[in-house]
Amino acid sequence: MSNDRSPLLIEVLAALGDVRLSERYLIDEDNKKTHFLHGIQNGEEIVINEAVAIVPTLIHELIHFVRPQWSETIVRRFTTRLVRQLSHSEVKAIYDQYRERKVDNSDKN
Repeated sequence: MSNDRSPLLIEVLAALGDVRLSERYLIDEDNKKTHFLHGIQNGEEIVINEAVAIVPTLIHELIHFVRPQWSETIVRRFTTRLVRQLSHSEVKAIYDQYRERKVDNSDKN
């Protein structure tokens, strides 16, 4: 891996201080059933749909929990398969459960 940093990376990271960040569940109106919308940029606001990152990771780790003998490759395959079966309302419900039940570990570093 090269140690050269793209000037674009520096510019993008510097812009982090110039935008408002928020989170909410987003639905891609053009592809409601087949795509999860990860985020949008509108003017100086960036909205991140945290659920579409959290829920697949949660499903992945829960598969490890219920099938500890499975390899990482099999878990990844089933994660994709299971996540594709979820509706928007199911993803939102799982994400809500996650938010209610997660423990804040920020003080443990």
